[in-house]
Amino acid sequence: MPPDAILDAGEAGCGELTMLIFQTMKTLTPGQTLDVRAYDLAAAMDIPAWCRSTGNHLLGVDTTAHPQRFLIQKQ
Repeated sequence: MPPDAILDAGEAGCGELTMLIFQTMKTLTPGQTLDVRAYDLAAAMDIPAWCRSTGNHLLGVDTTAHPQRFLIQKQ
């Protein structure tokens, strides 16, 4: 099933990356999904931590892809 939204975060780092995710998630309704694509290697730690702190669900991670991909479901 395709995601409800895609966020190409490019080279955005931690603070900017999490702000972009936060802003995009505000446009979604609970249960919808966001496919985040990020080149920042720290995203592999930052995005799971952001999901834990916000209560959103991290459904999938592909750190072998370039850019890395993260599938988040809005709680």
